[in-house]
Amino acid sequence: MENSRPRLDRFAWVVLAMALALRVAVILIAFNTLEPHSGDGPFYIRTAQRPWLLGAYRDEKMQYERGVPVTSIGPVYPIYLIPFYNLIPDSAPLAQIVGARLGQAAIDTLTVLIVYLIAGRLFGVRVGRVALVAQALDARYIFAAGPIASETLFIALFAAFMLAYVGATVPPALAAGWGRYRLAGLLLGLAQLTRPVPLLYPVVLAVHAWLHPADRKQALRGFAWLLGVAALIVVPWMARTAYVTGEFTPIVDTVFVHFWRNARPDRDRITSDEALAEAAAEDTGFDGYRGQNPHVEGTEYVSAGVEHIREAPLRWVGRIAKDTLDAYLQPYGTVILTPPGSGVRQAARAFLAGEASLGQVLAVPGLWRRALMYIWHYWALIGGAAGAVLAARRRGWEIFPLVAWVVYVTGVTAPLLIEPRYLFPAMFALTILAAYASVRAWDALKARGSGPRSLLRPGLGG
Repeated sequence: MENSRPRLDRFAWVVLAMALALRVAVILIAFNTLEPHSGDGPFYIRTAQRPWLLGAYRDEKMQYERGVPVTSIGPVYPIYLIPFYNLIPDSAPLAQIVGARLGQAAIDTLTVLIVYLIAGRLFGVRVGRVALVAQALDARYIFAAGPIASETLFIALFAAFMLAYVGATVPPALAAGWGRYRLAGLLLGLAQLTRPVPLLYPVVLAVHAWLHPADRKQALRGFAWLLGVAALIVVPWMARTAYVTGEFTPIVDTVFVHFWRNARPDRDRITSDEALAEAAAEDTGFDGYRGQNPHVEGTEYVSAGVEHIREAPLRWVGRIAKDTLDAYLQPYGTVILTPPGSGVRQAARAFLAGEASLGQVLAVPGLWRRALMYIWHYWALIGGAAGAVLAARRRGWEIFPLVAWVVYVTGVTAPLLIEPRYLFPAMFALTILAAYASVRAWDALKARGSGPRSLLRPGLGG
């Protein structure tokens, strides 16, 4: 496996241009509408239109006049939306939302570039190019850029953090002092304020630094810089939210409700605000759930959730395991732009059982787009697992952050709320590992025969 580092050559620029064109075309054709195409979209938009809701005030009169400060989301994505909803006139709402989507198309194209650079840094140009093409053509990402949701921005920020961290730690590390560690800390902090999922990921980084094969002391010093800069970004928001809510809050307060709801045996029946409020009153003694009643504290939800788990721990573990498996089997993005009840897997099962005709299967809305999502998804899952195993022996320490990110995301979201959307941020790591496995498989096949060593050899298009 060659180890030359990736370059922004002609091949890379052509693929990046194609990636941007695909995403822009999908936005203009399929998402040229006022529909946010996400459950959280309207809330993000309202927050962007009233940016003072990101401030810190507890006065009841101010809250009545200006609205209650938001505590259920981080500030970065609403801040991203603010220019579109405050600089573009309200008389042009379509321009506002389409402008935000086109920005997300550009951000996701940046993610394509970042995936290329990470893969190339770890495994060389050929693996980088396979990852570049795979990420550019991945329909999951292309269509995920359309909804008004934080996924695209969060993935770009976290992938950029991973690139900076890999650049600081993977030999040969650049002689740039502690600058790359500081940059990694900045990007990690911004990612945490977009989605709080990686809040505890520094624990993984501490383990990675401790296991450094050559210079543990330097790795730990770099980690300290990273952690310090990330804390400078995150702690002020946490202090602000603690002031607003009156209790310690890890960036957002919805984590408490998610844990409690997922621990209840009747969680699948809690499908409305009314049912949620009734269940919360049953467990906490207060009317209304958190968000409706400020007297309900997060610790009460945690205590109630722990009690439900203690009543039937094996049932809870089995349910979490089943939910996790189901979430991995379903690619993210297949339900975007499709009506409820039109699943590809359901139609395929009905066809195999003789309950549906081939014509009915082919008539499933968005079939071919969703089929591509399945192909890319399972290539990433299977290839990513194979790539991790193949690379572990010689590059175990180098790929540790990528593999650990997949495991970490799974472990953090499973007890809270695990579904394809919340596993999606881990998929770029699997794409990189799957690209490595694909090149190794290609080389193994070529070694049995004759012909050039191809599959995007470094000289192609340079």
